[in-house]
Amino acid sequence: MNDTGSSERRSAGYWAVVVLAVVIALFGLPIFGGGAYLVWLGGSWYYVLAGIGLLLTAWFLVRASMLAVWVYLVTWVCTLAWAFWEKGFDWWAQVPRLVAPTVILLLVLAAIPVLRRAGRASVRSRSKPSDTRPSGSPRASSEGQSRAKASKRRPGETIIPTAR
Repeated sequence: MNDTGSSERRSAGYWAVVVLAVVIALFGLPIFGGGAYLVWLGGSWYYVLAGIGLLLTAWFLVRASMLAVWVYLVTWVCTLAWAFWEKGFDWWAQVPRLVAPTVILLLVLAAIPVLRRAGRASVRSRSKPSDTRPSGSPRASSEGQSRAKASKRRPGETIIPTAR
């Protein structure tokens, strides 16, 4: 689940996250568009910002990035603040403003294991050695020396890195 464009088989969890991203984008587009129209009429900027938050969340979910969780969490906290600013502690007035965003928050939070797994897979794919220099090159020989030193260390021995 890395962004390298490989054709590796995707998990069912990844596809569930993609479906969630599509649903969130389908909510985000009209909220953003309607919010832009509302701003044009002189109304609140909340809907434009909430639409941007939803669209960014969807984008990061498709890319299997943990940023999706953080972007949606900020969007949800702003929604909470806006709802209380607009209607105060009238709980029945809060229901239509907070129930759907909270359900989406729970779904985004449920996606965390898939996003973390994808993040680890992406880090692993990026950390594979891509240096194809011949073994006689200076970098390859210094890497070989480092590995040889590492194999001679005693258990529990601490190595302090120094600048070269």
